[in-house]
Amino acid sequence: MTSPRWMILVCFSLISVFGTGESLTIIVPEISNEQNSLPAIIAQMSRAIADLNASHKKLLVQQGRSGCNCNPSSLQACYSQRNLANRRLSSCNSQLRSLVAQRSSLLRQVSAFRSQYAAVVKQRAVLQSRLNVFTRYQNYGWKYYRGSFYYVSTSTATWVASRNYCTARGADLVVINDAFENNFTRGLKRKAWIGLYRSGSNWRWVDGSYLSSRASYWAPREPNNLGNREGHVEIRLFNILNSWNDEPWTTANYWICEKKV
Repeated sequence: MTSPRWMILVCFSLISVFGTGESLTIIVPEISNEQNSLPAIIAQMSRAIADLNASHKKLLVQQGRSGCNCNPSSLQACYSQRNLANRRLSSCNSQLRSLVAQRSSLLRQVSAFRSQYAAVVKQRAVLQSRLNVFTRYQNYGWKYYRGSFYYVSTSTATWVASRNYCTARGADLVVINDAFENNFTRGLKRKAWIGLYRSGSNWRWVDGSYLSSRASYWAPREPNNLGNREGHVEIRLFNILNSWNDEPWTTANYWICEKKV
């Protein structure tokens, strides 16, 4: 921030011009430490600009009265005073333009600071919301892994009943997206329902996406749709990489819920 000293150049005690004997003084108050904030500085600059405008008008009026009926010596002094007044008027105009530019810059900074503050407040609210989710699910025994919470049931139920349990808690049966997540769910060491089911001739996850051959971990000779009634998927052989098996939805299994955060 520019020192208040530049204002002192504007605060000249003048101007005994053109025989009027009138002295024009612009006083710009110093900025105290207590006022040294953007709104206070802008207010001080606005008052200084108003003083400069007033001095500008007075100088113009005095310059208009500058007709002299002088002898040659007095005439020369009159011209010198006029030239001095013109130089001071030019300096006043220059300082005024500088003040206006600096005030505009400060106003832009204030606007930017306000925008940054609003963004920080919004981000804090998002983080607080996520923290609340973390706290709630951890308190109920859910495990966190790579952006999701997982819950392994302690009782068994059909595929439909298992999914209803998950959705009632803001989650769903687990969707296995890659080998890392497949290994994580196998590591839970439960023969459990996952969120995969038959949809026509395709296999579909509960989030609406279709099973990809690149993220498919069927056990050997599965799926076999035994008796033409196996349309839902469980983790069966959790001790090997390819562990999935198709099973009738009425089978009672443990289940794994997933809540993305």
